[in-house]
Amino acid sequence: MFWVLCLEKIKVYVSSFKVSTLGFVDKEGAKHACAHAGSSAFSGLRNYLGSMDNRYLADEEKKAIIIVEDFCNKHGLEFETIDVAMIGSLTRMKLKVKGLMSFPAIAFREKVFHGIPTEETLKELID
Repeated sequence: MFWVLCLEKIKVYVSSFKVSTLGFVDKEGAKHACAHAGSSAFSGLRNYLGSMDNRYLADEEKKAIIIVEDFCNKHGLEFETIDVAMIGSLTRMKLKVKGLMSFPAIAFREKVFHGIPTEETLKELID
């Protein structure tokens, strides 16, 4: 069974959002450290597919990614992060049919867990 797990990845589904900065441009705001952070704030998301420039994740989604990453590192498993905001509408509809309607969501094979996982829920997911 472990060999099968090595071929399949645990998938973490998140939904990023874009924050418009048009209404927030002022001299003090431009000097703020956050205005100069760029994508370095997301440098830890190496399993994230695609650029995080100008896109943000909710705290729950970041926490779910970190927990899954730690779990996978402990157990020698792989995972990938899928941002549903960056995929096509047809693929999004297919995900809804599979039960992926709220985020964060963690999926493995046909099992889906919504919310921030614990180590126990991740163990149940891969069994």
